[in-house]
Parts: sequence; C-alpha cells; structure tokens
Amino acid sequence: MRIIIDAYNVIRTNPESKCIEDQQGNLQAREWLLNMCRDAVRNGEEWVLVFDGAGAAAAEKINGGSLMVRYAAPRSADEAIRELGEDATALKIPVRIVSSDSEVQVSGCEQMDSTSFLEFLKKRKAKGERPKAPSKKDIAEKLLKTLAERRHIAVDKVSNNLKDALVELISYLYARELTAQKMAREIEKYLRERMPVKPNPDSQKEVFRTIRQCLESFR
Repeated sequence: MRIIIDAYNVIRTNPESKCIEDQQGNLQAREWLLNMCRDAVRNGEEWVLVFDGAGAAAAEKINGGSLMVRYAAPRSADEAIRELGEDATALKIPVRIVSSDSEVQVSGCEQMDSTSFLEFLKKRKAKGERPKAPSKKDIAEKLLKTLAERRHIAVDKVSNNLKDALVELISYLYARELTAQKMAREIEKYLRERMPVKPNPDSQKEVFRTIRQCLESFR
C-alpha cells in the first residue's frame, strides 16, 4: 500500500499542528507530522509526505516500511500528488491519497480526508504496535555476548575499539539492506580477521550460524 499525504493540508486541519505552525513555524509543524507518521508506518507500507515549496527530498526505512518526504516546487503539491497517484495506479499499486482538498482526487485511488487520517494516526500510536528499534550498539553487544556465552570468543579479547568498529560495520551493513545471512557472513569474516576465535568442531559454521540467528532475532 502506498499512502500519499497532502502534508500541509493535514497540518492545517489539526488545531494542535496549526498552532505549532503559527507559533513556531513550518519546520516544527513538519517535524510534528513526521513524528506522528513514524509511529504509524507498518511493514510493507510506503508513505509519501508531499509538501508545497522547495526542499531536500528524504527517505527512511521504518519497521519494514518506508517514509519519504517530497517537495513539489516548482509545481503545486496538488499537481505532484495527482501525478504520484496516477503513476501508482498505472503500475497497479494500491494507493490511498490523504487530503481534504477535492483537487487531489485521482481515479482508482482510495481517498481519506485529513481529519480521518489524524484519527488513524492516533489509533495506531495508541495500539503501540511499533516496537522501538534496537540501536546498532545494542545489536553489537548482544552479538558479542552471545558468541562469548557459546565460547566462540574470549570476552577478555574484546577491546572497546573492536566494539566501536563492529557497531560501525553493522550500521554500514544495515544501510545496504542486506539479508541477515549476508550480514552474518561479513561480520564472521570481520571478527576472524581481528581476534582469535576459539576452535570448536566445525567452528566457522557454528560462529556464522550464531551470528545469523542473533541478527534474525532483531528483525
């Protein structure tokens, strides 16, 4: 499902966000809406926030879905939203357009008004379905702890520098959106090159399997 949002229409429909915009400016109002959407994105969903004016496009992966920001200049947001909706329907992608503006209705797209969308956001947030994503440091620490518990590595050989470097590697691998198996292969190779791994029968496969299982537990 692709959800295309007329961002300023949503902001100016809600008294809270309209007050933020009036008193603190557009930037704070945009952040308010982005944070609300971050709490609501779910696996497999693609959300696109379309703002009037110029600005830098952005995208982030959240809980198996994606949240993108688009600026419409030199066109209007209405024109950009209609184009995005028409492109998606041409590709047979299910689409929902969020706006109380009748100018952005597109044939073949679901329509949701801004007030209903805000209620939808609040309900999703209240359900608490989206767990807080673990930090890359948390992942690295759990991975090293698990390897030590299974006696694949010696705890006293794990330096702070190695921990920091492992966090950077994990961040890089996540940014590449690799599978857990490919990430595990890279991490297993990295650790073997930088610290002694205690020998066990078929130890290389065991170390790889342990790393992969640990990574999969965070998915």
